[in-house]
Amino acid sequence: MGYVYSLPMRKDEPLLLSTPPRFQTKRFDELTLRELQQIHITRSLVFTVGQQILAQEPDEADFESVHFFHADEAGRVLAYLRLFDLMTVDDGYHRPIEGAWTVGRVAVREEARGTGLGRALLHEAISWVRENTEARQLVISAQSYLKDSYYGAAGFVQVGEPYLEVGIEHVEMVLNF
Repeated sequence: MGYVYSLPMRKDEPLLLSTPPRFQTKRFDELTLRELQQIHITRSLVFTVGQQILAQEPDEADFESVHFFHADEAGRVLAYLRLFDLMTVDDGYHRPIEGAWTVGRVAVREEARGTGLGRALLHEAISWVRENTEARQLVISAQSYLKDSYYGAAGFVQVGEPYLEVGIEHVEMVLNF
């Protein structure tokens, strides 16, 4: 796999980085040790330190996930998410759904926030799923505070009522293809 993507600029959503970001997508066994450690550092900074989530990080689902990320020139992973097929991977949070993939562990380092990198990450990941899988939809467990400004802006629609996951209010959201 090991694809590298460059994001074209969109007129309605300016990217404030000096150059368009390049995203990489790799299966677990394709990651270098340095990339894997950088992913763990970014996820830990965002979820464990930043949000004080005490759930296991990383987890078993990482072995079967597609890892989608942007690293700077020094190799620091500034933005990350993982993707997987809901019929083949069990992360303990999502139910199996035929024809659906999920996006999770969306993490952008604090110094990269507000640059458009997080939006670019999500848009490119959605494109990757459309182009490389037979998924008919993406089903996500979104932190509620991001449901409109981040996920809703990308086309996701809330289904159902809010619920607690790892002590934080979440909502299920769906993007149909």
